[in-house]
Amino acid sequence: MTEFSRITYNYNNRIILNDVTTDTAKYVLLNTPNITDTLIINTEEVKPEEPGIIDYGAKLGKGQWAVPVTLFATTLAGISSLIQTLKQAFNPDLLELDSTYGETTSYLGYHPLDWTETVGSDTRNFRIYAKSQEIPQVSMDTYSGLIRKSSIKLKVADPRKYLQTATTMSGTGTANNAGTYTTPMKITVTASGATSTSLTITNSTTSKSIYVTTALANNDTLVIDTGLHSVKLNGVEKRSMLSGSTDWWLLNPGNNTIAATNTTNATFSFEWRSAWPL
Repeated sequence: MTEFSRITYNYNNRIILNDVTTDTAKYVLLNTPNITDTLIINTEEVKPEEPGIIDYGAKLGKGQWAVPVTLFATTLAGISSLIQTLKQAFNPDLLELDSTYGETTSYLGYHPLDWTETVGSDTRNFRIYAKSQEIPQVSMDTYSGLIRKSSIKLKVADPRKYLQTATTMSGTGTANNAGTYTTPMKITVTASGATSTSLTITNSTTSKSIYVTTALANNDTLVIDTGLHSVKLNGVEKRSMLSGSTDWWLLNPGNNTIAATNTTNATFSFEWRSAWPL
């Protein structure tokens, strides 16, 4: 019988924390049972409620979320290799060049940190987006032995843990956020001809609307991200497409009724991830 089961945390497939089975000769362990325990300890202010780009790292102790870890190995060569793996996995210079999650992408350098939790009879695959603040410091002195201490310093993109799998919906209708916290939505509008200059997309549950006041042309695609406050026309940022009175609405927990008006030549698709508070 095992002493207890550790949750494994996968940082964008660069390193898996608490993985004691893949290589039993070397691994990195968290010093707390759950990574969010560390987040709670470091939180100095309440979670922000407003939509938009929320650099939740700014709400943590000294702007950082310090995750204490311990490195274990059975040989000096193993501990040296493990140290290099840890340093490379959380090297900000390498992370910002990532083609999917780097600084120049829509993720702004925040990489996925995935894990699985069992909540009652439910198993949920969670994800947060975190950015490494510095290369972890670990003693390279061979006299330090085969157990080394370190700390991973991260910032979190926002105060939510999301399901790893996104939910999609074609056309308007009922969008269900299975979590207990508001969550942003990505809206894609595709034009089959000239669209209206008064196209409105509404979350009727919250009575908030997005107003598209510039017409799309045939084959145009408009992507609106209510979390990032981003509006991209054919891949190019163009927030001027929306009225200044637009609400960057979120999905409430539970069912949300999504509606649209003045939809001539416009079709819609929606994508979101159910969310829970950290």
